[in-house]
Amino acid sequence: MPTHPQRPLIIKTGVQFTAKLRLLIVLPEFNCHLKVKVSFDKDVTECRTVKGFRRFNLLGTNTKIMNMEDSNTSLSAEFRHLQLKELKMSGRTNEGPLIVTEELHCVCFETQLSLPEHSMIDLEVTSLPIVVISALTQLPSAWASVLWYNMLSHEPKNLSFFLNLPTATWGQLSEVLSWQFSSITKRGLNSDQLSMLADKLMAGGNPDTQILWTKFCKTGDKGFSFWHWIEGILDIIKKHLLNLWNDGFIIGFLNKEREKAMLKDKTQGTFLLRFSESIRDGAITFTWVEHTLLDGPKVHSVEPYTKKELTAIPFPDMLRNYRVMTTDNVPFNPLLYLYPNIPKDQAFGRYYSKPVEGKPMDAKGHSSGYLETLIIPVTV
Repeated sequence: MPTHPQRPLIIKTGVQFTAKLRLLIVLPEFNCHLKVKVSFDKDVTECRTVKGFRRFNLLGTNTKIMNMEDSNTSLSAEFRHLQLKELKMSGRTNEGPLIVTEELHCVCFETQLSLPEHSMIDLEVTSLPIVVISALTQLPSAWASVLWYNMLSHEPKNLSFFLNLPTATWGQLSEVLSWQFSSITKRGLNSDQLSMLADKLMAGGNPDTQILWTKFCKTGDKGFSFWHWIEGILDIIKKHLLNLWNDGFIIGFLNKEREKAMLKDKTQGTFLLRFSESIRDGAITFTWVEHTLLDGPKVHSVEPYTKKELTAIPFPDMLRNYRVMTTDNVPFNPLLYLYPNIPKDQAFGRYYSKPVEGKPMDAKGHSSGYLETLIIPVTV
């Protein structure tokens, strides 16, 4: 779908999508027209054998002539403006062994090739399994299904995959998770970050423990799944924190015990950035160390910032302007050095919003007469 290019193999009903087919062979002096027909769920037995399995009509132009590509090494046909419309089957029930995002479908392409001194050759190719959704809220679960299938299936077309699910090892899943981050950003996950994720997913279990699909993508005790939590973090990185993540300034995945151990021996005012473990849609917080004469080092964390706050104020500005009120009502910024010892302004200065020079102006360029204001996050 053009609207979600980073989520291939997912199609939403009623939304146009594009499929492109290539014939990767050289055909010298090939002059005939090669006509290709596209169809959806051709000869799929699950349509008849799996209770509740949905059926669809494929709308749009379903035949194309293959043309030579610019490289002159292959033929291609691009089917644009295709759509899926679900068929309303009489007596159909939604109760079945598969939920919507676990149903796998396929797009099929057929043509006939006629070469001199050869009989007619039938060619057919099928896409990798596709998930069809009816609402964008199903997109994260659908992408999890795509990941799980391509990580574990050894067959190019196994539409019954989710009826008899294999388990994954942490070694397999950790590669997929790191790839998810590197495909959206310039930085994947390092061994420390993956170790924390392993502890969260397996509760400190053996890394060789088999991970169930339900553990990865089904709703847990906190009302959301491990994958939906990862998806929420990917979303806030892409929309609000991309530069900071690419620069390596966000440690990200870190439990509170490890966080305290990293900060306790650092200079006062040293802070680090990590993601919240309890907010489904993704949130980020910062934690700093304070050294006291009586109690030694104390670690303080601010309430996590969600998409709502990150949309209102750029996160680097929050770090620059953050204040804590003392008992004497004197505000001060406790954030001095980004872990391990980078001065805060050196790390984030280039990402601060530029202050407006001079007095505020109205639409005609005249002085508005108003005093400038600054929104400052404060902890009392």
